[in-house]
Amino acid sequence: MSADRQGRGHYWSLRVGGEEDTVAALRLVREVHGDEYLDLDEPYWAWRYLSDTPFRARIVIAEHEGRPIGIQPMTVFDWQWGRTRYKGAMYTGVMTHPDHRRRGVFQSLVGAANDCAARSGAHFSMTLPNEASLPGFLKTREWRYPGLAPTFLKVVDGAVLLRSKLGSLPAKMLGAFPQAFFRPRRAGACDAALEFTQAENAPDELDTIFNEYAIACNALMIRRTARFWNWRYATHPKSIYRTWLTTENGNLAGAVVVSVKERAGLDVGMIVDLIARGGMPVMRGLIRAAEKDLRSRGIGLIVCQVTSEPLKAALREEGFRSPGPWLTRKRFHFVFRPTGVPLPRELPETMADWHLMFGDSDNV
Repeated sequence: MSADRQGRGHYWSLRVGGEEDTVAALRLVREVHGDEYLDLDEPYWAWRYLSDTPFRARIVIAEHEGRPIGIQPMTVFDWQWGRTRYKGAMYTGVMTHPDHRRRGVFQSLVGAANDCAARSGAHFSMTLPNEASLPGFLKTREWRYPGLAPTFLKVVDGAVLLRSKLGSLPAKMLGAFPQAFFRPRRAGACDAALEFTQAENAPDELDTIFNEYAIACNALMIRRTARFWNWRYATHPKSIYRTWLTTENGNLAGAVVVSVKERAGLDVGMIVDLIARGGMPVMRGLIRAAEKDLRSRGIGLIVCQVTSEPLKAALREEGFRSPGPWLTRKRFHFVFRPTGVPLPRELPETMADWHLMFGDSDNV
């Protein structure tokens, strides 16, 4: 990247950073976020942005007087829509120092990342901005905005949810009422031949499962190969993930990842990622396995973010409901833009033609 070209007309310069910038970048994180995001430390930074894997990021840095005043990490992933392959750049963790906001730093960082993405061969760039960052992307009129990624939820133990508010006895007495609203539609629709095992790593056979899932799902998604799955979930230094594999007649049929996060003082179970072959019965079986795991840990509420229709349908069959954004405290907006690299197929415009889950975000 030419810092002179990118920084022309501004008092800052732009460049791509490396390992030597970690301490300064994390200092900026603290200056921007204070005591929030304490898990964003050197081990996390090394894993997310500097790993010796195909998922290593490029970190665009806005620098003034030898110190970073803004950063925009960008990672190019392999994507797939049906049988069609793409490369897509994911932007994460953009931030600008409070003393340098409203001066164009944010836009210059994103613009430099856009150029970097195109030079890397990415067909499109995408990100999941929060409420504060969304207007900055939309004001350029370059980014397309399909909307909010919907979140589904299910109360699996109402007593757990009510205990902190009402006490143990009233919570136990009233806990069954919210659960009744989340009953599965057809309790017997899951294939009894499925068997489930917890796994520390995803096997290579997951590549075949993903390819069949991508074709059946027919929505644009990151290629969830075994290598991606193991990088994203098995080697993450902070979050505790559990992967469950399912087999059908001895053959691998799918995988699901679950985690637990604190939200508003409550431990919430999360279905983070899922792929399957075999259609609705296998997807429902994996959702049930995730629910069983989380219930065994005393979780009363399970949430799952998903945008593509087949998995949304499976969640509804298992009793999950989408309450809309009014009840969702943490919202995931979705924006994307073509880079100008010739496309193998036009990019989808509607949210349902993309497949996004919690696993596509750095926040889970």
